[in-house]
Amino acid sequence: MADRDERVALNDLIMTCRDAARGYEWAAEHVHDSELQELFRKIAVERHQAVMDLLPHAWWLGTIPEGDGSRAAALHRAWMAVRDRLAHDHDRAILEEAERGERAALSVYARALDGMAAPARTLVEAQQGAVQATYERLQALAAAVQS
Repeated sequence: MADRDERVALNDLIMTCRDAARGYEWAAEHVHDSELQELFRKIAVERHQAVMDLLPHAWWLGTIPEGDGSRAAALHRAWMAVRDRLAHDHDRAILEEAERGERAALSVYARALDGMAAPARTLVEAQQGAVQATYERLQALAAAVQS
């Protein structure tokens, strides 16, 4: 992957992790179940840490990621708020949207890894594994709530 492409990929990952952290903070404030609140706060902290881990790689390539989130993520949070208000089971609706967000994050990670060089590749692969584990956990929780 050329340096420019790797910079773009790292910036996309940083933005995705920032968006996720903000989304999980919002979700933690709006679910009623204390275990879900705790889980969402924990994931938000993990995503903040992911940003901090990615930043040195972006800086090394000479880029300074800007902004604190994407418009798409802001729209997703707004949709979560609308769905939360309309849903009979608020926690389940938020959980399903969190699961959808993780699925989107996984696609960003997959695109970023396409041709990425070390040393960032090792970090990005580890983060992708953490996102995959979170996605699977949210899937299991959503399935349990629907039962």
